[in-house]
Amino acid sequence: MANITKWFGYPIYITAIKNFKEINKEIIPIIKDNIIATNSQYSRTTDIKPKELQSIDDNLHLDKRFNKLFKEIERGIKGALLMQNYDMSILEAYITKSWATYSTKDQFISYHRHMSSHYSFVYYPYAEDQGNLFLLDDEAHKVGLNIPRRDPYFTKWDNTNFAKAEYPAATGNLVIFPSMIFHETGKNTKEEARISISGDIMITMKEGVKSEHNIPSPSTWKKL
Repeated sequence: MANITKWFGYPIYITAIKNFKEINKEIIPIIKDNIIATNSQYSRTTDIKPKELQSIDDNLHLDKRFNKLFKEIERGIKGALLMQNYDMSILEAYITKSWATYSTKDQFISYHRHMSSHYSFVYYPYAEDQGNLFLLDDEAHKVGLNIPRRDPYFTKWDNTNFAKAEYPAATGNLVIFPSMIFHETGKNTKEEARISISGDIMITMKEGVKSEHNIPSPSTWKKL
């Protein structure tokens, strides 16, 4: 069941991929065969390693071996945009990059955000209580006075004062969120590696539709 919840004013979409068991049987061996775990506290991601050293990189959405998965991810992205009432008769969405992440025991993904896209997503081919996804309010970068959202300054926690939202890293789950939100993962405390696939989404105007405020269609761009 797909749903959207707002945290810190931002919409977070979560759903389960259809036929994820069948899809995962095909893609997990590809990822395992192509990723060498890092010898550090941080997870290995395929968006920062030269493709000549592995057969997968940061364009998994263009890799035919992942076609079934991205057909479902595309369905999820369209569903998330429609649930927010975007007018897709004048807008179009693009996956600009996508990559795999391999997190062995005690590894995690540190606090960060993506600055070159509107939305980001994460899909979990394999994740069973191995470090959840955390979305964080951008308190440190806000201008003006504020009371830190932590103990002991609040008597109880609810959706009016939370500064961190936790989403389960569960096999088959797809989470879509605004790229500007800071996010991180918990540590993988198990022996088996947590495997995830992430990506970025850009929204532009459709070809022939003009807008003062939004990115024009890529069909009008000129390479320099």
